[in-house]
Formats: sequence, structure tokens, C-alpha cells
Amino acid sequence: MAKLYSNRGIRLIQALQHRAFTWFWAGQTISTLGDGAFTTALAVVVYQLTKSSLAMGLLLMAQITPEVIFTLIGGAVADRLPRRTVLLASDASRALIVLSIALLGWLNLLHLWHLFAMAILFGITLSCFHPSYRALTPELVPKEHFSSANALTELSIQLGNLLGPALGAGLIALAAGSTAVAFAFDGLTFVISVCSLLIIRSTPPLSQQTPSLAQKRVTLHTGLHHLGKDIREGFHTILASTWLLWSMIVAAIALMSYKGAVSVALPKLVFAIYGSGPWLLTAISAAVAIGAIIGALFVGEIKLRRRGVISLLGYVLSGLALMTFAFPLPHTAIIPFFVLPAAFLVGFGINAMQTIWVTLLYELVPPKNSGASPASIYSALSACSPSAICSPAGLVIASDLPPSSCSAVRSWS
Repeated sequence: MAKLYSNRGIRLIQALQHRAFTWFWAGQTISTLGDGAFTTALAVVVYQLTKSSLAMGLLLMAQITPEVIFTLIGGAVADRLPRRTVLLASDASRALIVLSIALLGWLNLLHLWHLFAMAILFGITLSCFHPSYRALTPELVPKEHFSSANALTELSIQLGNLLGPALGAGLIALAAGSTAVAFAFDGLTFVISVCSLLIIRSTPPLSQQTPSLAQKRVTLHTGLHHLGKDIREGFHTILASTWLLWSMIVAAIALMSYKGAVSVALPKLVFAIYGSGPWLLTAISAAVAIGAIIGALFVGEIKLRRRGVISLLGYVLSGLALMTFAFPLPHTAIIPFFVLPAAFLVGFGINAMQTIWVTLLYELVPPKNSGASPASIYSALSACSPSAICSPAGLVIASDLPPSSCSAVRSWS
């Protein structure tokens, strides 16, 4: 079942043999650290400006709405335009936006409407970024290294989730409560990501179905006229594949349950039911991220058979672990010993499934569609699910929590 080493070395890092992917992965890994710092800075500055959780919920809705609306179009754009170019434009745009917010904060000119404008622009850029981000990997590594590449991608995302918020909090503390430094750090990571993409001067023709230069000229010339056709082809690809259709349905239901529980119910559970403070909420998030990292390492390092079954078992494991949070635990002192291991298993199961699913998507869906319509439709299903729409409501629900639950944020302001 397992083969920890191949004739080319450790399986997890095999994708790093390819120079283009290495630069791409390094730049995006640094960018995820900035994203984590940005999340912390955004929560703090919104509280400093409004003292309201409702404002944060509305701000997240302002980002989600354009991302949902334009995701399908963004997937078609990823098919019609060079994906490296789309990523360059997206990261460069976000760098300018975040650095502008940092400058306004440093000059004490930052207002709430600036953050709403930023959220809307972020949602539009992310609608193009995510499909292109997933679609570029099969062009940078050969098929036999898909699993390694996807595991490394998930690893970088979870490292950002684990280390980024703490890094942002540290920068805010060092700046005596100012979020401008954290925003500037995020902007700098986008600049580094842009530089890494510029180093990749041309995408290596690893796929036999890479479009010719003539085909690319036609693609660029026809442009938006074929976006609708690309979207229809993406839906057709999903409906024509039993595996793809049902895996997306299962994933949508599972993500709805997971995001709804974690984003909406968890803060209320920790503060009002468990009677604990922000430290436990942070510890649970860290445990989920650590479990997700181990899940990515597991899939990337071990050669698995019956990957479809294992991926579904990962979701089952996550669901059973999530049920632990519903148990009536009698003593506050023992709660961490139950919920932290459960959070670890939740992250492990979900990320193992996610890594396997994306790898199978690359292998089983035609290259023309792998990063465009099906991937963007999957993103749209996740974004349009009740969980994503209700996630910002979690901050609204938390607005009636005890004042002590916000002490960490208040101490920065």
C-alpha cells in the first residue's frame, strides 16, 4: 500500500524537481503567509473602526458576492488566456490594493468604505485567481508528480493558515496596535509572488495537449465570445462523469456541514457554552491546520491505492470527529483534551480528501477543462453553498458574546 521512497527520492518533494513549479510554489507559499496576516489585520482594524461584528460580516459578504458571481467567468478566462498572465494580473492588483490600504492606515485616513471597496475588488480578482491557480499545476509538472504537487500546494495553504495569523498578530503588537504594518507585509508577499511568476518566463510544454501558438492566437482573438461556450462545456463535463458529479455533490454537502459548524457555531460554542476564551478558539484553529498539514504529507508521501474510497473515508473521519464538539463535556478543564484531538482529525480528513480529489481531477478530466470550467464550478458550489453564505453570520452571532471574549482584540486598539 505504501511506498515512502521512489527511485527519484522522497515522493512528497518530487514536484520540486521542476524549476518552474518550484518558483511558483515558493512564491505562493510566501503569499499565503501574507494572507493569514491580512486576515488578522482585517479583523482588528474593523473592530477598531466600528466596534461591531456586524460590520465584519457585511465586509465578508461584500467579498463573497462578486467572487460567486464571477467565478464561472473566471474559470472560462483561465481557459482562454495564459494562466500565468491571469495570476500575474491578480497578484499585482491585490498588491496595489493592500499597499494602498496600508498607506491609508499609516496616514490615519483609513475609513470603513475603503475596506468595502477593497473587499469587492478582492472578490473579483479571486474569481479569476482560484481557477487559474489550480489549473497551472498540470502544466508545470508531469502526471506522475500530480500527487506531490497537490500535496505541496495544500501544505503551503495550511502553513499560511497556521503561521500567518500569528505573524499578523505579532506585527500588530510590535506596531503598538497599528494594522498598517500587517497590511504592508501582505502587500509585500504579493510582490514576491509576482516576482516568482515573472521568473517563470514560459510554461514548459509538459502536456501533450498544450495549445499551439496558433491556437493561442485564436483563443486570445476570440476572447469573451467563447466564455459562454466554455461554461456550458464545463457543466457538460461534470454531468458526463459519474465520478465528478457525485464527488462534487458529496463535497458540497460536506463543506456545507463543516463550514457551517466551524464558521458559524464554533465561536459561540467556545465562548458561551464551553465558557472559555480566545486561546481555545485559536488552539482549535491551529489543531485543524496541523491536522491538514499532516493530511497533505500523508497523501503526498504515501502511494495510495483505491484513492476514491480513501478520500470519502477522510470525510467520514472528519464528520465523526466533528461530532465530538456536540458532546456535553462536564468539566471545563478536560474540554481541550477532547476537542483539540478532534480538531486535528477534522483537518486531517478534510485535507486528505481535498488533495486526493484535486489529483484525480487533473488525471480524469480533459486538460482543456481541468482548471477552467469544472474547477471554477467546484469553487462556485463551495462559495454558493449555504455554509459560505452563512459564514459571515458567525461573526454576527458572536457579537453578543461576553466582552472578555474580545479582550485580545481590544488590547491592540
